[in-house]
Amino acid sequence: MIVMCVVIFVPLICYFLVKAYSEKALVMPGHYIADTIVEVTDHGKQTFDTVWHVIPDFTLTNQLGQKVSLQDAKGKIIVADFFFTHCPSFCPTLTRNMQHLQQMFLTNDTIVQFVSFSVDPERDSVPVLKEYADRFGVLHHNWWMLTGSKDSIYTLAERDFKVAAMDSGHQNFVHTDRMVLLDKDRFVRGYYNGQDTADMARLAGDIVLLTLEKKKNEKRNLFNRE
Repeated sequence: MIVMCVVIFVPLICYFLVKAYSEKALVMPGHYIADTIVEVTDHGKQTFDTVWHVIPDFTLTNQLGQKVSLQDAKGKIIVADFFFTHCPSFCPTLTRNMQHLQQMFLTNDTIVQFVSFSVDPERDSVPVLKEYADRFGVLHHNWWMLTGSKDSIYTLAERDFKVAAMDSGHQNFVHTDRMVLLDKDRFVRGYYNGQDTADMARLAGDIVLLTLEKKKNEKRNLFNRE
């Protein structure tokens, strides 16, 4: 079902983005997770500016046994989720939907990095993650399935990504169906229900929008390169 929706909605998304971009009317995904508000004085005028939370770097091990960090994905948009391989509920749906996203952006696979953090790293060893990834048709070059220190992963989930525990029935166990979108500067730009077709279409559209987001005064037309 989601594959059909992707086939239908992605061309429509691109069409409307191109139309909107040509009219300078793009509305970019907002920022989430403010760290603080600072007072700024500019030419004697006092204003307030929001300092947005940046996801910190980490070093974990992927399904190929490689140590990786966010520095290895520098300059990429990141789509992240949290899962475990023996999950009996929604994790397989998250993985399938992320795999569809990976396929959607396959022709521009240097733009997006997909990251899945195991919330049960003691059981999700490198061989277990590799078998799971292969079962779902994961392309390893731009999708990491990560294991490592449980404390490190849970700190990232709870303190930095701000994904709350859902009805897991276990204390101190992160179990969420949210996908999180980070821009190239590692700011959180969106949360999405990884089980919901409409939200997955919204995520796909927001990824495209972030590819159009440029630094101030920098101009580029993504679709018409001359």
